[in-house]
This record gives sequence, structure tokens and C-alpha cells, in this order.
Amino acid sequence: MTLPSGKQLKIHADRIYRGGPILTMNDAQPQVEALAISGKRILAVGTWDELQALVGEDTDVVDLQGHTLLPGFIDAHGHLMGWLLYWGTPNLAPQPAGPITCIGDILRDLRAYIQQKAIPEGTLVLANGYDDSLLAEKRHPNREELDSVSTRHPICIVHTSAHLAVFNSHLLDAVGYHQASDAPKGGVIRVDENGRPTGVVEEEAVNAYNQLMPEDPDVPGLLAVLGELQAYYASLGITTVEDGLATAPGFQLLRAAADLRLLYLDVVVFPKYTETEVVDQIPPLPGSQYINHLRVGGVKITQDGSPQGKTAFLSEPYFKPPAENPRGQPILTQAELDAEVGMAFEKGRQLHVHCNGDAAADMFLDAVERATTKYGPGDRRPVMVHAQTVREDQLGRMKALGILPTFFVSHTFFWGEWHRSETLGEERARRISPLKSASDLDMRYTIHNDSPVVPPDILPLLWSAVTRTTRDGVPLGAEQCIDPLRALKAVTAWAAYQNFEESQKGTLEPGKLADLVVLSDNPLTVDPKTLKDLKVMETVKDGRTVYQRPPDAARLGRSLRTTAPIKRSLSRHTCC
Repeated sequence: MTLPSGKQLKIHADRIYRGGPILTMNDAQPQVEALAISGKRILAVGTWDELQALVGEDTDVVDLQGHTLLPGFIDAHGHLMGWLLYWGTPNLAPQPAGPITCIGDILRDLRAYIQQKAIPEGTLVLANGYDDSLLAEKRHPNREELDSVSTRHPICIVHTSAHLAVFNSHLLDAVGYHQASDAPKGGVIRVDENGRPTGVVEEEAVNAYNQLMPEDPDVPGLLAVLGELQAYYASLGITTVEDGLATAPGFQLLRAAADLRLLYLDVVVFPKYTETEVVDQIPPLPGSQYINHLRVGGVKITQDGSPQGKTAFLSEPYFKPPAENPRGQPILTQAELDAEVGMAFEKGRQLHVHCNGDAAADMFLDAVERATTKYGPGDRRPVMVHAQTVREDQLGRMKALGILPTFFVSHTFFWGEWHRSETLGEERARRISPLKSASDLDMRYTIHNDSPVVPPDILPLLWSAVTRTTRDGVPLGAEQCIDPLRALKAVTAWAAYQNFEESQKGTLEPGKLADLVVLSDNPLTVDPKTLKDLKVMETVKDGRTVYQRPPDAARLGRSLRTTAPIKRSLSRHTCC
């Protein structure tokens, strides 16, 4: 039996799990028969015979009934406050994340939303999740189509990537978007052959809709939704959640929730590098402690756009390139990125930098290399967020520089065929999110869903990493598949390491937090094709059960969105 240093056998456990596989993610002791909890922490792991000595009168001995116990899942990259922004608004995503098949469906749902909610004229109508690659028309909606919904309401529908949006004429006029040159730095206003905006805007130009957001948000309503969101994440086995591009208003709301002790899952925040009010609170590495389940982890920089939207910055043109920017474009210049990376190194702040395209990745690698030369080596763990199209040579540089990739591998399912036929072509598409190449270099890495771009469900994410199956049921780059153990480590042990939390989370060892998930079957032994069909039976945070699957419960999904109208005043998230 393994006990924390100095513990005596006379201590009794509050709870002991036994009767099913217990996968520790600890290489020194990969599987045990029993696990004991005392308070918020793991007391002991070992055989059932050994742990019986910890059974007291009040010990709850839980029979797993053949189910499998693991460390709680860690959301390695996502946008908690992005969910909050759109919760209760129309879900414009395609299946399986939503109901939309064509532009007509979008217009229908927007009309119904305005009518059912009796939204006053002049009030912003906001929705998200549309995906031009999966619409029947294979294009973005335009201003005229949104005008057919209403000319009396400003309307903004945000692309699933959050790097593009469509404005109707009312909103274009309200924010002063009359021609391409009206775009802010780092943004694009698409125009037709006559120079008239089509309604589609990119990157920083999307932010303009915030001008019409209410200045007096419904804070109690938002806090109630935050409770619903935590329940949603807990139902998926997630015990640590990320807000990966925090703004000051969003952080203030999270801090209010923490002060009111409304958070029961851990929330780690990475504010946008320009949000000095939040950034200035970041302590030096290795990061702050959680205060009522909230902490600031580091700084987030978005260096390019999304591959499915053809705004990620590539070294070679897109397979079917857009007219204006055939390789996409960076958001910061090299000098600007160098300066921000250098500042983070100087102040001891962990960096998360969004790089979908390999050209953007080159810029980040160069910046880290220069900063390392200037400030010397150190355990900084900068993270390349998404790392979708990184090349073999770049992976080698990343390992040498200590950069951790977090791969958005669920792209292989949601947009695999689109990448193959439209954005990257067969050769590059097969290498998207190259997990096996990273494994061959013995790199630590994580995987993520970039929620709310796609639902935060970890089990389909594991399935994507292990099978790389597209919507059409065809593997995309089978040579980049990884085994289930590595996939599990990427959402447990390695995710804890990414956050400088490996001493507290990620493996089942005495003294670590009792963050646990119970699955319906053993992900290491089931047919890999069935990984996405496993069920979360129970989620435990700090030794307390925060979710238990009801008998015959249906898998939770985006249908959980509340229907209560909420006044929001939170800046947008920028995701995949």
C-alpha cells in the first residue's frame, strides 16, 4: 500500500473505491485495486487487502461494479466564458453539435428566437456556431440574408471558429463598417466586386459587435448560468476548466463567483495579453494557487486564425486559396510578437500562443528562441495552442525550446473532409494535429476541444486522437493515431504538467487532490472505435461527488443551453 509520507494506518478513510480497474496514469504504479480518500485528497492506493486497514465505522466503501476509475479530466484549452456569452442564444452548429443543415435553417431559427423572446428593436441579436463548410450551400451567409430576418435589429452570427462573423446591414452601419478600409488593425471586412461589405468580417473586425452589448449585465443571471455550465462540465468528467482568452469583464465575473464560493470546479484563466488589468495580477512562475477554485495561469496571445476559415497563417497557399490572402495572415508582426514573448519571459509569465498555421508557428518559435537567448533557459513551459499544421522540423525545435503543443485533434472529425478537399489537400490534411510524430520525439502534449467551438466532451476527443475518423467514417492520417494510454495522459497527467499542477493533479497518488472520474468501461481495453460511446458514471472534485449519472441517462450536450434571457457584457472568445 502507498500512503503519504508520515501517515499512520490508524487513520481511517472517508471513502474507498474498489471493485473495478483503477488507472492511475502514474508510470510507477499504473493500476491498483483500491483507492482511499481522506478529505480533499487521496489517502492511499494499493490492493484491497492493504486498504482494508483504513476502513472505519464511517468509511464509505464504493463498489465500482466493474467500472473504471481514473484521474479527473483536465480541459487543456477551452473558453468557459465563451459558453457563457452564447448560452441561451440560437445554436447554429451542424450535427452532432447542433441542428443546422443550410442557411435557411439559420434564418428560421433567428426569426423564431427574436419572436419567442420578444427582443426589442435596436437590441443586438447574437448567435454562434454556423459552419460554412457544412452548410448545404458551402458558403457564408451574407448581409442581405440576415436583413431578411430583421432590419430593425442589429444581428451578428459568429462562425464556429469565432474568427469570422456575419453582420446584417443594421449592425454594419452601427459600427461604421462601410468599406474594406474601415477594418481595425488585425481585422478584415470582406467586400464584393463593387467594394460593398458582404457582411462577413474576420479576426479583430468581429469585436465590433461588443459596442452594442449592454453595459449593465444581469450578473445574477450570469452567475446562475455559470452554475449550469459547471454541472455540464462535471457531467463530462472534467474537474479543471480553462478560460483560454479572458477579458477583464469575464474575469471580474469569475472572481465574483469565486468570492461568493459558487465555483466547485477549478477554473484556470489565461487573459488576453492586452488585458493589463488582469495580466498585472499574474504572479511569477510556476503560477498562483487557487483561491476558491480560481487562479490566473498566464497570458494568451492569438497569432493567427482558423484553418477551416482559411485565416490560419500557412507557409504554403491553401489547397483552394482565398483571393485576398492565399496563405492566411498573422495577427501580430514578428517584432510585436517578439516584444510580447520577451515581456512574458522577463516577468516570469507562462505563455499560451494560438498558432494554427505552420507560418504562425515559425513566428512563435523564432520569438521564443530570441527570448531564451536573451533571458536564459528556464522551466517556462510555453504552450503552442492548436499546433494544427506543425511540421516535423518544427516539432524538433519545440522540444528543444521546451514548448508544449496542445493539439485540437477533434478537427479530424469535425472538419477532416473539408481539410482534405478544400483547405489543406490530402498530404497536409493527413498531418493535421501530428500526435504520433510528437510521441516519436517523446514529447509531452495535450489535446483539447476548444469549446464552445465543439462540445467539451472528452470521450469523443480521446476517440479522435486514437482513430482520427472523419464525419464520413474514413481515417484521416491513420499514421498519426496514438494509443489510448497516451490519449488519456494528454487529458490528465500531461495536462496537469502543462498547467504547472503536476504535484497536485493528473495522477492518482497519495497526497494529490481527489479529482476523479468513473467511466462505464476501461478505455485501455475496449475496442478503440467505441471510446466515444463510453459513459461518465461519476465525477469527484476534491473528494466530493459533483456528478453521478442517473439510471439510463441520455448523454448531455449543447441542448442544455438555458432558455432564460440573459443580459451579457462580455467580450468575445477567439478559438480554433
